[in-house]
Amino acid sequence: MARNDIPEYRIWKAMKSRCYAPSGKDNTYQKNGVQVCPRWRNSFEAFFEDMGPRPGSDYSIERVDVYGDYCPENCTWIPLSDQSKNRRFCLVYTINGETHNLKEWSRICGIKYTTVYMRIFRSGWSVEK
Repeated sequence: MARNDIPEYRIWKAMKSRCYAPSGKDNTYQKNGVQVCPRWRNSFEAFFEDMGPRPGSDYSIERVDVYGDYCPENCTWIPLSDQSKNRRFCLVYTINGETHNLKEWSRICGIKYTTVYMRIFRSGWSVEK
């Protein structure tokens, strides 16, 4: 099996690319100085030894401290559905003491996400409404 066929290898390559590949666009990882620890930067084997195999195909690498580097102490495998909640642009609202992102609120209320989004940002409805 070629290395490129190993999902963890592709994740390792993508992790390094986010931190070090030349980019013409605003690269948040590089702008914020996110690094890959020396042990992982040059060794897929070390990365795999520390992280182990992904628990499933729907898992991705997650930095626990979003301002921290990629290193054994700061990384874990997390389901993609949970990782999407941790993005900078994720819209989070608290209603009656309960906090969820907009996508979760749409699911809880039984209303399509696009409908909720349009009502708030195009029609000017309050989040509570």
